[in-house]
Amino acid sequence: MKRMLVWLLLLVLVFSLAGCGVKKKVEEKAGEKLAETLIEKAVGDKDTKVDIEGDTLKITDAEGGEVTLGGTKWPDVPGLPKFEGGSILSVAKDGEGNVMIIMEEVEEKDYRDYVESISKDFTENVVQLESQDYLLYEGKNSQGYFVAVQYYPGDKTLSLIGKNEGQ
Repeated sequence: MKRMLVWLLLLVLVFSLAGCGVKKKVEEKAGEKLAETLIEKAVGDKDTKVDIEGDTLKITDAEGGEVTLGGTKWPDVPGLPKFEGGSILSVAKDGEGNVMIIMEEVEEKDYRDYVESISKDFTENVVQLESQDYLLYEGKNSQGYFVAVQYYPGDKTLSLIGKNEGQ
């Protein structure tokens, strides 16, 4: 009898722990669905679709245009060479190749290496500024893709903006 009671208590404990995980997952999904519905209503277009997955928000309009906000992975954007240093804090991009990436923990050497590598292709309308607090490189390549790389050595942050002007 005692052994049966122990097994019963053990089963109750296991199911209650599993139930906590299920409850948390249901709450997360319900929260995501509520946020998606609120954003869709705020946009005012019933054909606008909103999808929240983890830390990424994707909005798609009736014509198939997309905007993605959030995430910490390098976006797949044709025309934009990948920056290898630091870590990504946030990404915003649309379906036309326009993007903004904010990074932290970027070393100045990584910024300079990136600028040296992209300056071979981004040779049109070049602007390059340097001060003690701020470094900037802007340029456009022959396909019409514009890039601006801004680096702040004091806090080791970098913002990278890419714009598809060739369309």
